[in-house]
Amino acid sequence: MAYNDNIIRALHRCFIPVSDKNGKMDVNNPFTNCALIFAYNGTGKTRLSYDFAHYGRNEESPSHTLYYNAYTEDLFTWDNDLDSNTEHHLLINTNSALIQGLAGYNFSDKLRKYLHIFTNIDFDFHYDENNPEIPDYVTFSKTITFTERLNGEKQTFEDTIENIKISRGEERIFVWCFFRCIIDQVINGNDAYKNIEYIYIDDPMSSLDDNNVIAFAEQLYAVIRKQREQEVKDFKDEKNDLRRIKFIVSSHHALFFHTMLHGLSGDKQLGRYYLSCNRQRDNLVLKSMSNETPFYYNVAMMSEIKKAIDNDKLYVYHFTILRSIMERIKEFFGHHDLTIILKGITYKDQRFDETAFTEEELTDFYARVVNVLTHQVAMFAPKLMVEDNKDLAIAIFNHLMDKYQFCLPNLDDYHCEKKSK
Repeated sequence: MAYNDNIIRALHRCFIPVSDKNGKMDVNNPFTNCALIFAYNGTGKTRLSYDFAHYGRNEESPSHTLYYNAYTEDLFTWDNDLDSNTEHHLLINTNSALIQGLAGYNFSDKLRKYLHIFTNIDFDFHYDENNPEIPDYVTFSKTITFTERLNGEKQTFEDTIENIKISRGEERIFVWCFFRCIIDQVINGNDAYKNIEYIYIDDPMSSLDDNNVIAFAEQLYAVIRKQREQEVKDFKDEKNDLRRIKFIVSSHHALFFHTMLHGLSGDKQLGRYYLSCNRQRDNLVLKSMSNETPFYYNVAMMSEIKKAIDNDKLYVYHFTILRSIMERIKEFFGHHDLTIILKGITYKDQRFDETAFTEEELTDFYARVVNVLTHQVAMFAPKLMVEDNKDLAIAIFNHLMDKYQFCLPNLDDYHCEKKSK
């Protein structure tokens, strides 16, 4: 069996039409067209997207999956003009079938429209005279507005700076908007993409600030939602040539994931998953999340720690996970440090007034424990905690459970793969 096959088949099943409680099709919510996957960086998201795109294919069969991931970003590379440092070009790999499908289409205006949602940079495509249908490279410019006082009056001027080297974040936004134009071609029936059944978007959020993350998610879920509405309408009208385009979106970014969930909340069959790597068993694990839990980052991590406590398998890196959860709580409530989150914690099941600690000393003690032990973590060479540290970790876990009343989801529904050697 190939790597990730069980997980890929589980994702395929997510899109199968479902029946209502009486065994009949729910015509208003017959299927989903999207599966959302949350996972940490380094879990294996990119590998999964690659394996998904090649699942069930041989060399002669057409591609069934259009994917946006690190491989897509690698189709765009910089020529930085190292000699004179004046002509900065972003080269486009025109040999890619992904790019070749755009041949003959004028999509500059649409791309510019998408791009200006995020940034005020502009661009110009340049074409090779031997291949005038596909852009060979792109240059960027930026128009700045400034005021000067002339003859005692303020006047506004504009100046355009050509051939600029854009930031990494702006580059990835541009590549995404380019890919967004390809999605339009898939949906609109461009014959070059006629065999595409799935659009797999893997972790597109690197280098974006939170405002752009929200705008990005809103743009993406609007496309997915509109496409599903059309597909459900065609299904209810019993359209013979119904074509379904299914989206899989994976990310490590909590805000992006939450915004996508909120934007697709009307889809009752929406696939919701948590992808993790069990390094002790060498497994990649896909877990289905219940609809009752709206946001999985913290609750999924707390569930993982509870399972580790129950199985007496607490590793040193679980302190890092606890620290991450506490940081999220701190940010949510607008606190400046972790001590207020730890206020009220017990020591060996005793409150501060039953020990030699004051409340402030006990809080500071646990804060130091978290700070010290999270700097001793090796995620890829995990070590079991010693008994004293276990007691400290369990105390912090129980404190968070009691103080913030986590409702932990059932993570028993999962599909896993043995990682390749």
